[in-house]
Amino acid sequence: MSRRRKPGEMKREKGRAKRSLFFLIPLVLAVAVLGYVVTQPAGSSSVGVGSIAPDFELKVVGPNGLTGETVKLSSFRGRVVFLEFMESWCHYCQALAPAVESIRWDYEPKGVVFISVAGTLNGANAESTAAFIKQYQTQWTYVLDSDNSVFSKYKVKATPTFFILDKNGVIVNTYQGVVTTETLTSALDAALAA
Repeated sequence: MSRRRKPGEMKREKGRAKRSLFFLIPLVLAVAVLGYVVTQPAGSSSVGVGSIAPDFELKVVGPNGLTGETVKLSSFRGRVVFLEFMESWCHYCQALAPAVESIRWDYEPKGVVFISVAGTLNGANAESTAAFIKQYQTQWTYVLDSDNSVFSKYKVKATPTFFILDKNGVIVNTYQGVVTTETLTSALDAALAA
């Protein structure tokens, strides 16, 4: 025969259960976070100034669409790289295209490589990227990130995003959004002088 509990005993038991749960949840969360951190490869989340730019090999887009060629980023070691992440519908990318073309005109003869990684969000594709190249008459290399995996590798959240890489493939500067020509040329000058 079970004993009937008094109302005060039931409240105390419920209070103990709540307190135990209150301490147990943070402990479980802490163990889960620690387990996740320990199982991640070293350096997998560090993309930024001072880190080696993640390598990629993507298809080239020209003014008439895909060219059949590919570009591998690591093949430009020994040269400074101006790396832009853009999308053909991006108004800021459109507004900055003439400025970047002007910078390219001045810095390509100094050995700087210009590459735009074209993303494919919101309907952007090889055809819209080709139309962008034609409209803005840009003369540098565009590559298509058809599944946005390179955007993910570089943790690009908005376009345009610029990375300046030194001759060893190390990211020395990164900029997001509208940037002045002076800022970009100063970063290129510093990378060339290093």
